[in-house]
Amino acid sequence: MKTLLFKNTKAFTSSTATQRTSACLIITILLSCLITAVAQGSSFFYSTHYTKVLVLSCFFLAYAGIFFYLKATRRIDENSAVFMMILLGVLLRCAYVLLSGLYDRQHDAGAYTGMGTDFVNPGHIGYIEYIYKFHKLPDLNPYELFAYYHPPLHHILSFIWLQLNIWLGVAEDLAFENLQILTLFYSCLCMVITWKILKVLEIRGNGLYIGLAFIVFHPATIVMAGSVNNDMLTILFMCLIILESLKWLRDKNLAGLVRLALYIGFGMITKLNSAVLAIPLALLFLKHFISVIRSKDKSAILQWIKNYCVFGVIVAPIGLSWIVRNLIRFSEKPGVPVPGETSPMYTAPFSLWSRLGIPAFSDWNFAFPFHPISAKACNNTWVIMFHTSLFAEEYPVDLPDILLVLCQITFVLAVILGIATAILLAAVLLNKRTNREDTIFLLTGYVIMLISFAAFVIIYPYTCSSDFRYVAICLVYIAIALGLGNKYYISPSFRQENDKHAKIKTACMHMINSGIITILAFITIIYVFWERW
Repeated sequence: MKTLLFKNTKAFTSSTATQRTSACLIITILLSCLITAVAQGSSFFYSTHYTKVLVLSCFFLAYAGIFFYLKATRRIDENSAVFMMILLGVLLRCAYVLLSGLYDRQHDAGAYTGMGTDFVNPGHIGYIEYIYKFHKLPDLNPYELFAYYHPPLHHILSFIWLQLNIWLGVAEDLAFENLQILTLFYSCLCMVITWKILKVLEIRGNGLYIGLAFIVFHPATIVMAGSVNNDMLTILFMCLIILESLKWLRDKNLAGLVRLALYIGFGMITKLNSAVLAIPLALLFLKHFISVIRSKDKSAILQWIKNYCVFGVIVAPIGLSWIVRNLIRFSEKPGVPVPGETSPMYTAPFSLWSRLGIPAFSDWNFAFPFHPISAKACNNTWVIMFHTSLFAEEYPVDLPDILLVLCQITFVLAVILGIATAILLAAVLLNKRTNREDTIFLLTGYVIMLISFAAFVIIYPYTCSSDFRYVAICLVYIAIALGLGNKYYISPSFRQENDKHAKIKTACMHMINSGIITILAFITIIYVFWERW
């Protein structure tokens, strides 16, 4: 009895500490984003690149000093280590936003001309400006002006933030520049949500640190922190769907269903591909309902029919509202306007194997691992995906030789580790120690995500369709793979198991850990010394 009481007390204390850390992180993220918004309006923002780097370096040195002091005085436990890691991720993202302007490394950004004109501009910025100018959703057919076909939640939130800036007396140009603050906030929240996902899966220690570090320091979410389109908010909702699904699998209550319905619904009116994660969730709903029917408990059956109806009543009106609106008002079905067959990005003339098959060695272009945009130069989806995952759609012409060598090494490691971690994900999810429902949800979700990505590339045959941002949520799955891999294959208990391949698995896991740390270190160095950032 005393042992049970001790365990319950320890679990409660741990839960309280985690909640306290989570609250501190949210407050820190909010303050950091607001400080970044203020800094964008100061003389600092208009100083030279090297001045900015010097000032930001002082902040990172101060951070390093605090970290090593806490380490030396042994004041770092798991929660404080997580706090310090995410704090470093927040600093990196804030620094990136301060070093990047509104039009740097954007996707389908378009432009704005301000309240003083009645121009209707294309792109995500133009979409936001339309709502800002006319205080309503666009009346025009959303497929007639580029980027307006996207569901409007991100653009409405951006308008509210833009309007708040104007009300506070911020100049219009700076208010538009501050649109990056919202995506900065979303990117920072994704780190916290990923930490909670790993905690739900009971990943601790080194597995937690390296899994979280993969999200914190991966360049994709850092670059997207400075974006103005709806990708980052979509990834945030997908992270929340994964977290809430894993929690629901453990609790199976109505409150969890309501939260899931809201996340899926709002995800769909941010970007329709959020609905992809509803497919593995539907399989688990079916599995659970079949088990309820088999119990022959009429009250339980009626209760869960009611619960699932509540879920449907919430998610359908929210998630399908944009589709229904466009069908009724413009007779338009969901889709994406395309550049046309004359675009240099058009990949349809190339074979399906060339686009989606195993890339030839020459396709990778290891000598200059950047995305050339042109389909003639590169049209293989998986190659483009790896290119853009590390370096976005940059194609530098004046990169110093030493940085180019570092980019080449990092890219080769990324390809090797990308394949290795995909195999690791399958291995850990099929491991007998993984909850069966977790396996169904996570493995099915990962596979369907890749299948939907491939289908998207076929339906919209352009090199831009192969950009990593469309599957950036897969980073969370790899973080889970790293966490569970360390939990299963490096723990002392595993080495004591009667597994003749234990040493090989442990060695492979150590190699993957070392490779991931090396990639994250190298890519950070590249970003720091690449003058365009």
